[in-house]
Amino acid sequence: MGETMERMEKILLERNWQDLEKLVLVSSKKAIRTLVNRIYIKDGLGFWRAVEALGVASALAEEQKKDSSVELVRRYFWSLNEESGGNAWNAAEAIGSIMASNPKECGHFNWMLANLLEDESLQEGTLWGLLNLSINAPEVVDPLVERVYPFLEARDVNQRGLAVWIFSLMKACPSAKERWEIEEELHKTLIQDQEMAEIYWEGEYYHFPVSELLGKEIVTFYAREYKQADFTWNISVASSQKGLCWVGLGTPEKEEGELRTWVQKRVPGSLVIPRALPNQKVMEQLEDYFSGIRQEFNLPLDPRGTDFQLKVWEELCRIPYGETRSYGEIAQNIGNPKGQRAVGLANNKNPIAIIIPCHRVVGKKGDLVGYASGLDHKVRLLNWEAAHRHQ
Repeated sequence: MGETMERMEKILLERNWQDLEKLVLVSSKKAIRTLVNRIYIKDGLGFWRAVEALGVASALAEEQKKDSSVELVRRYFWSLNEESGGNAWNAAEAIGSIMASNPKECGHFNWMLANLLEDESLQEGTLWGLLNLSINAPEVVDPLVERVYPFLEARDVNQRGLAVWIFSLMKACPSAKERWEIEEELHKTLIQDQEMAEIYWEGEYYHFPVSELLGKEIVTFYAREYKQADFTWNISVASSQKGLCWVGLGTPEKEEGELRTWVQKRVPGSLVIPRALPNQKVMEQLEDYFSGIRQEFNLPLDPRGTDFQLKVWEELCRIPYGETRSYGEIAQNIGNPKGQRAVGLANNKNPIAIIIPCHRVVGKKGDLVGYASGLDHKVRLLNWEAAHRHQ
């Protein structure tokens, strides 16, 4: 165990999840046992990275053995039971991390996690776990509004900050928005709250005034490769709490840089974090598209642009798979028959490639003019759709 622990400490120091994956592949039980032991020691950044790593490792182990994450969560809850001796130090953080990384498998433990808020020693860790769940699986947190609400007035600023951020994220979800309203007088108090909350997030401590967390959004970014016949696509996707807001076709490094610039303009004050969740559904549907078995996407979208741009992009989504429209036709359809040039500019600013199909817009005579990711990509997409249209 000594060698594994030494290797794990190096992984945590560098926050190197690729090496963690290698360790889990060799022995998931040993890797997870090492992290469980490490979490007993609450020593600042190393502790929090171990908590985060446990969630990552549990998701990797889940791929190897179904319901292994469920078993791990159950063991943690049992360790908090009086009959077991109640000796699970820092269990709330661990449970929250595992659940946030495996929401589909472990989401049904949501009420048990919320019940930990009754124990003063577990409150901050539980709120941190609920914060992560509100990003990856807001539907799991949605029923818990009454459990979280009292912490908006917590004396402890970290607890108060976590609760405020949870409310901010949940209010961004259309299905949960009404339930996660903050009473007017309390909202007035919180918007003036300048006390600094310290919150661990994606490898580091962040310090936010509580008032800033009232509007703090998160955009999750993920990149992967997709095979399309003899060609490999680099696809980067990003999602806000409202839906998919970015699909780019450049290298991951290029796309992340452009995304961060776009976010500063369109989603000011938000954090961009690399995370597969909650982009999984997007990735699955893109996999189907590049396999030739999907012609329509069924995803909530959050493209963010001017009113005119949004109108153009909405019209683009009406172009059937395998067909094209001219800039003039798009302009005519949105009631601006002389706006071909403006349509072209809006087309160029489309932040969600493929799914908002700007590649299906061509010149007046059918010529393939203009595509932000390059005409070679446009040709491939149109040829692919033409070949699979009637399948």
